[in-house]
Amino acid sequence: MRQAQAAEASFIRALTRTARAVTLRIEPLLKEEGLSLDGWLVLDALAAGDGLTMTELAGRTLVTGPTLTRVVDRLVTTAAAYREVDVEDRRRVRVYLAPRGRSAHQRATVRLAEVERELDPDGGVLAKLSDVEVE
Repeated sequence: MRQAQAAEASFIRALTRTARAVTLRIEPLLKEEGLSLDGWLVLDALAAGDGLTMTELAGRTLVTGPTLTRVVDRLVTTAAAYREVDVEDRRRVRVYLAPRGRSAHQRATVRLAEVERELDPDGGVLAKLSDVEVE
């Protein structure tokens, strides 16, 4: 049991260190587009959808509520995204990707794909990580 706990802790430590190392590697690329990592995650989620509520964005990005609000506010301020009242339920507001945001997302995605190919040339690590589910 003790060895299993040690192995799990080592795995968690290694995964956390790897996530931080990758973040440090890609943040300068995102900064060139005026984006933070959370900003890119939001743009990426918006690029895949047709207007998302804040709850939907939080679920797709795993960005927490207060941070998500700040990120979306910044994207709206920079004209990368915009908000509109939901036509079916006027109590809800949806966030949409603006043309400026789509361009920034496309440019950043190309650069991030290059980093992905360097870090995981055969896609094996991505395949394994894609199987991990978040509760």
